[in-house]
Amino acid sequence: MLVYALQSLLLPPVLLLVLALVGVLAGKRKWGRSMALTSLVLLWLLSLPIVVNRLAQWWERVPPLPAAAAATFKPGALVVIGGGLQFDTPEYPGQITLHPRNLLRLRYAAKLAWELGLPVLVSGGGALAADDVAEADLMAAILDQEFKTPVAWQERDSRNTAENARFSRDLLSQYGINDIVLVTQAYHMPRALMAFRQAGFNVLPAPTAFIGRNGDPRFADWLPSPSAWANLFLLAHEAVGMVWYRIRY
Repeated sequence: MLVYALQSLLLPPVLLLVLALVGVLAGKRKWGRSMALTSLVLLWLLSLPIVVNRLAQWWERVPPLPAAAAATFKPGALVVIGGGLQFDTPEYPGQITLHPRNLLRLRYAAKLAWELGLPVLVSGGGALAADDVAEADLMAAILDQEFKTPVAWQERDSRNTAENARFSRDLLSQYGINDIVLVTQAYHMPRALMAFRQAGFNVLPAPTAFIGRNGDPRFADWLPSPSAWANLFLLAHEAVGMVWYRIRY
């Protein structure tokens, strides 16, 4: 939780708000006025969907899975990475459920599993205590009960993307499976692809839920939107995460 709190403070848009506040407090000094003005202008620009859309198109560089790619690749399994848990769920009393981004991944994984005829591995720990359900357990239950897609393997111990890759490799190597289709969000795919390849997999990436949108801009894309800031945070988080993974792993 400390790590996530620090990320919220050190990544945009909150970082820009903090810098603007520092600049306002030091407004009598020239550098203070410059800092405040620059931070507020950047904050406004990065609230525009058209700007964040262009950043996402550059970052989400792994394209959608081509229809015929799996036929030549011949994967042995489909791996879907957990996307987080949702704890504030009054409509599910006393239950923990999956974060919406997790559901987007599962929906696409179910579609591909049926189309390609592949067994599915769900990967995600996320338990806060010994008696808490692991993320993989919830993913498997929702795939089975709501998307009518059986799950062959559950990797329940990972806490981050690097561990998703390593622990999935440990599990699937027992079955001689080295070639996989990997499902995760498009913004997360560059880091996930790097981690799974480093773990020893041959990977056919299948990104979903692209932030970057092709086509002509709409009028609403030029208007400030909180969703643009939310997407900006995700992109910044992945950019920093990619640098950290290159150093750490």
